[in-house]
Amino acid sequence: MTENNKQEHQSEEAAQENASTETTTKQALPVQPKGKTTSTLAVSPSIVSPVASVSLVLSIAALAASGWLYYQTTQSSFPSDIQQLSIQQANLSNQLQTQKLSQSALSQLAGQIKTAEHTIQLQNAQLLTHQEQQAKQSDKLLSLESKLNRLNNTTKEDWKLAEAEYLIRLANQRLLLESDSSGAEALLTSADNILNELEDPIFFATRKALAKDIQALKSTSQFDVVGYYLQLSALYDNVAILPQREPSKEWQKTTEQEESPDSAITTTEKVTTTLVNLWQSIRSLVVINYNHKPIKALLPPAEYQELVTGLQLQLDVAEVALVKGETIIYQKALSRVATAVTEHFDTQAQSVISFLGSLTALQQIDPSPELPLPRESLVAMKALMKDWNNRAEKNHTSELEATAVDTVPITIPEKTRVEETVLPEAENVTIPDAITGDKA
Repeated sequence: MTENNKQEHQSEEAAQENASTETTTKQALPVQPKGKTTSTLAVSPSIVSPVASVSLVLSIAALAASGWLYYQTTQSSFPSDIQQLSIQQANLSNQLQTQKLSQSALSQLAGQIKTAEHTIQLQNAQLLTHQEQQAKQSDKLLSLESKLNRLNNTTKEDWKLAEAEYLIRLANQRLLLESDSSGAEALLTSADNILNELEDPIFFATRKALAKDIQALKSTSQFDVVGYYLQLSALYDNVAILPQREPSKEWQKTTEQEESPDSAITTTEKVTTTLVNLWQSIRSLVVINYNHKPIKALLPPAEYQELVTGLQLQLDVAEVALVKGETIIYQKALSRVATAVTEHFDTQAQSVISFLGSLTALQQIDPSPELPLPRESLVAMKALMKDWNNRAEKNHTSELEATAVDTVPITIPEKTRVEETVLPEAENVTIPDAITGDKA
């Protein structure tokens, strides 16, 4: 915009100079009358030619001066324009840099705000957890205080009730872990005797539940785990002395049944018997099994020892299953023992017969009999302890109230009373600026 204005200004100056030169040339020429113009022009051609040349020279000089002035003005304005543009560019670059810095600062502030919010959330969560822990600790302290108060205020009846509750719990454990109904019955009877000694009507429901559980235990059959375990251990020891089944004995039994002794034997009969014996001795070289069953040979010593060890191992498994109350494992172990003894040992021997009889009797036993649990007595005892503790707390609070009424009130001096009334309102007192260091 500035260059265009300068060019227009210079063109206007050149036009003014041309107009001034024309006016000067007109003034230099003489004024003649209108009627004689043609004659003057025709008369003085020598005067017109120098004036025109002078005016032409002046116009050329004016044009050259105006061009030179225009050139000077344009050349002088370029450095200033370039300087202004460089200044503007520097300003723009500074503004851009400041904007970038402000944007980076804003992004940093946004990140700091996010981190601050995250830390605030974490601190709030920690504060909540601390509050919960503090609440739990306060509850524990209250429970401990109540327990301490109970211990401080315990009586002989409290200890008796605690002993009865312990006996009932022990009876439950005895039935669950050992299936000892007689021991559980004795423990419940002892707990009932303790409640009977206290002679309080509040124990009526608990004693009724105890009597019901004791009667249920008496109606069940006794399960002697120790006795059955000892029987299995005796069978374990007898396995090593059981006789094996021999094929020769079976053949001798069949031959002895065919032979019948005769008292009166003649000579002819002797001859016949001799021939028969000879024939039988010849026949004994070949044994014929008429029962169509294969006769098993005696086991070698190593296999016999393995058989005895396997039977003893199965009896050990049956003992463990009996103690733990595993019915299926117990029955399977005893059935394996019975099958092996029947197959490899002499079932006609008295020791094997007694062994199989004892084994069959043990197979009829259920290692995990259903026993009634004294649940009702335990629930009733818990309710009794709760009612008993509530009554003790009520008695304790009533005693404290009675002692508070009986105590003499203490008179407080007036100064201390004034201080007590002023201290709660100390938050509303205005503190001078000289003390706090604040300036108005």
